[in-house]
Amino acid sequence: MYKILSLDGGGSWAIIQLLTLKDRYGNLTGHDILRKFDLVIANSGGSIVLAALAENYTIDKAISLFKEQKNRELIFHKNSFKDRYFPVDYLGLFNAGFGPKYSTTKKKEAFENLFPQIDEIQMDEIPKLIGKASLKIVIATYDALNNRAKFFKSFSTNPDTYDSVRLTQAINGSSNAPVQYFDFPARFKAKQSDIYYELWDGALGGFNNPILAGIIEAYKLGVDLKTLRIVSLGTSNSLMSADAKKNFWDWKQIAVIFRRKKFAFSKWKPQFNFFKETVLHQAKTILYQPPDTANYIAMMFLQVATNKALNEQIIRLSPLIHYDEHTENSIIPLVQDLYKLDMDLTKDEEIETLIKCFDAWKSGKLYNQPIEFKVERNNNLSLIKGDKWYREGVDRWRSWENV
Repeated sequence: MYKILSLDGGGSWAIIQLLTLKDRYGNLTGHDILRKFDLVIANSGGSIVLAALAENYTIDKAISLFKEQKNRELIFHKNSFKDRYFPVDYLGLFNAGFGPKYSTTKKKEAFENLFPQIDEIQMDEIPKLIGKASLKIVIATYDALNNRAKFFKSFSTNPDTYDSVRLTQAINGSSNAPVQYFDFPARFKAKQSDIYYELWDGALGGFNNPILAGIIEAYKLGVDLKTLRIVSLGTSNSLMSADAKKNFWDWKQIAVIFRRKKFAFSKWKPQFNFFKETVLHQAKTILYQPPDTANYIAMMFLQVATNKALNEQIIRLSPLIHYDEHTENSIIPLVQDLYKLDMDLTKDEEIETLIKCFDAWKSGKLYNQPIEFKVERNNNLSLIKGDKWYREGVDRWRSWENV
C-alpha cells in the first residue's frame, strides 16, 4: 500500500486534526507518525500541523500550538492602526469588519521561533531528519504574481527546476489567507534563485483540501493508483442552518423591494446584512467548497482509474457543522456556537468550543462529512457515499494499518 496523509486548511480549527491523530495514535512524536505514510500533503492550518510533526513535537505539544493563547497570538499577531494600510486602517476604526487584521511578517517570525530545527534546513533534507528518506512532503500555496497554484516539495523529478526552500517559508505562504486575515503576501525566494515569490494561502488555487494534488503527485511518481490508501483529515465544514437560510431570504427580499427607496432608513440594516453575507460568503468560497469538490473528484477519478470501491482507498474525516431533525437537542447549542466561529480563533473559550466539537463528533453526536451527500429541503442530511460517522472512518483506518 502507498499511504497518503492529506491535511486541509482551516486556521485554528486544525486542532481538530491533531485531536484526531491523538485519538488514532496516542501521544506519539511527529516523526513516528510521519513515518507511517509515504506522502504527506498539506495546506494552511494543516501545513502548520505538518510542521509541528516535522519538528518532532509530540501530539500534546503540537496541540499546545492552538490550545495555548500565547502561541495562537504569535501566529495571529494583530496589526495596530499604524501598521495597517489604507483603507483598512480607517475601516478598522469604525469596526466595519472588512479587511486583513494580522501580520504576515510576524507569522513568519512565529514559525521560525516555534520550529527552529526545520527552519535551519531545506525541505529536501527533512525526510532524512524524520528517518524515512523515501517520504514525500508537499505544501500547497498560491502564487500571487502569476495567479496560479504553487506547490513546494521535499523532492523533485526535475532537479534543474527544483525550488529549494525551508518548510517554515512554505508554511508561511500556505497559511497566508487573504482578504479578511493576513495583510501582505508572504515574500521569499528559493535557495540559489533570484526570483522572489509573493504567496497567498493554497486555498486560492482550489487546494484548501489538497487530496487531489496528493493523488496527482503519487501518479507522477509512478505509484500504482490501485495501491493508494488516502487519509484526508479536514478541519470541519459548515452547512447553512435553516434559520440562516431564512434570514438570507428575508434580507434579500427587503433589498429587492427597497433598493429604489433610498431614504427608507429602517430598511438599511437588513440590506447591509444581505450585502455583508453575500460578500463574505463569496470571499470564503475558497474555503467552503473545495473540501467537498476535492473529495468527490478524487473519488470519481480513483474509481474510474482503479475500478475499486470508494471505501477501499479514501477515508475522509472532518466534522460537518450542521444539525437537523435527527440531531440530539443537547448538541444544537454547540452547533449554533460553532456557526459563529471564524478561522482565526485566539480566545481560550473559542478553542474549548472546538474541543467540544471534536468530542461530539467522535461520540457520534455530530455528523462526519461524507464524500457525497445531499441536504434535503427540510435541511436533513442524506448520505450518498462515504462515512457519515467518525467512528466508521477511524475503524477503517485501523483496519488498513493492521493489514
